[in-house]
Amino acid sequence: MPRKTTQRGPYAKTPRTREAILESAFEVFSRGGYLSSSMTEIAKGAGMTLPGVTNHFPTKAVLLEAVLRQRDIDANVHLEGRIGADMLKGLIAVAARDESDREITRLFAILAAEATTDDHPAHAYFRERYELILNAVGKAFKEAEELGQLKPGVDAVGAAQGYIALSDGAQLQRLYGVGVRNQRELVNGYLENLLVKPLFD
Repeated sequence: MPRKTTQRGPYAKTPRTREAILESAFEVFSRGGYLSSSMTEIAKGAGMTLPGVTNHFPTKAVLLEAVLRQRDIDANVHLEGRIGADMLKGLIAVAARDESDREITRLFAILAAEATTDDHPAHAYFRERYELILNAVGKAFKEAEELGQLKPGVDAVGAAQGYIALSDGAQLQRLYGVGVRNQRELVNGYLENLLVKPLFD
């Protein structure tokens, strides 16, 4: 999500106003996660009053979900309309996107850890998100198998779960600045070990 540093002027019910709120929420959640952040802090960052923010996003939980959905929309751009190995190739583009923005990667790492408790406002979101990714990637592996693109004996569901574990782990390593391989290289190597042909010639 793009962040701006310019002073924001008077606001109204416009997409630009909502974007200003989302940008501020992103910055606040990235610094301290959801639990220790406040709507007042977010309003201040957006150059607005608290009632002005709650007029667009009535609760912090609603605002959190809106911030999280922004990233999902962007990921869909890389994956929409792809099948089989081509869809798996799109995961490399997603990995490159993750590497290009350390702050949003850190935000998701913080929130995903916080949300493991059942009463966290983002718990259902992250559970649904992992299920959707697991199903989508598993489907891509099954399509690759049907198209003769997958090596014999590969379990599509297990391969999808392995991809998620690798991707999340690679993101954490990057945040800590350890490891010699980046996320894109690790994901690419993992996928190519399961496919008949390389993803990139």
